[in-house]
Amino acid sequence: MKTMRRIALYAVVPLVLVLAAGYGWYRMSDTGKRWRYEDRLATYCEGLLPVAESAALTAYSTDSGLPGDRTGGADDDRWDECGVADTRLLAALIPHDAVRNRNLSGDPLSMLRDGDSDHLPVAVGGGWQGYTDFRETGIVLNCTNRPASLVVAVRADESHENAAETRQIARLGTATAERAAERWSCDATHGTGVPPIPVQADRPAPGNATGTCAGVPVPGDDSVDWHRETIAPGTALLEFCALGETKARDEELYWFDAAFGPYAQRLRTSEDGPGGYRGDAGADRHSAWASAVCGTGPRALFAVNDTEYAAPPRGYLRTALRAFAEGAARRHGCTDLKLPS
Repeated sequence: MKTMRRIALYAVVPLVLVLAAGYGWYRMSDTGKRWRYEDRLATYCEGLLPVAESAALTAYSTDSGLPGDRTGGADDDRWDECGVADTRLLAALIPHDAVRNRNLSGDPLSMLRDGDSDHLPVAVGGGWQGYTDFRETGIVLNCTNRPASLVVAVRADESHENAAETRQIARLGTATAERAAERWSCDATHGTGVPPIPVQADRPAPGNATGTCAGVPVPGDDSVDWHRETIAPGTALLEFCALGETKARDEELYWFDAAFGPYAQRLRTSEDGPGGYRGDAGADRHSAWASAVCGTGPRALFAVNDTEYAAPPRGYLRTALRAFAEGAARRHGCTDLKLPS
């Protein structure tokens, strides 16, 4: 009997040592760290995050790198939001007929927002329908087999506000969009990669516009000294044009924007009130807006707003909006442009 115990002990001790060594390797080695990270990603944010593109931000950390996630909705109206290091990522399916509901907690359209960046948005490129303003990066896939769009938005802070890191974040967004499209059965055309993110020229004279400000008239009172514009290859989800002056306060005077897909839907409202646009076209004292059909998705929205520093001549907002909207609709292949009467 004692002999059997000794044999069992001699067999168990090496096994325990092997298991302890294996556990130590799993906890301490780089390979073990990657395996733990992949195990965590399998259930984190519904398994939508890609390993390589997220690890470029998290360095395979499962603690500070993946700080928390939440989910909501179902079927054609669902979303996941999760932390990826110091960024927040939203992946959502949004029906084409949805409008923003500011009173609904967890409304994905209300979660889409600008990144408070000093940069105007530029297209992501690579055949993707996307944009970045170096704080907020958005990618949209228009599902051809269901009346919904798939959107992935990554919100970063100022530490990522450079072309190299923004490109890295855009890669995370596009790879997540591909995984979400497969998991959520969204048949859509994908891009092929993310090229280097371009940097725009800063405030040239308005007559030199070649992007979204091209063709937009300026008031005849010499109030406008400069413009800032989105580079316009025709694939950005958000496009802007700003006209400004340097004579008095160096301020923006007029602000034009074009929004497509869910980024147009978030600006729409089904009821009167500030902070949204109702109907296909309209105008009030300080703004005017138009819309157009761009593919099978929701109508695109084009708008102009003056600021407190502007004193536009009568009819200027409508005239300028027409030129801006016609240019944006032409670049994006939109039809049925509706303008305010």
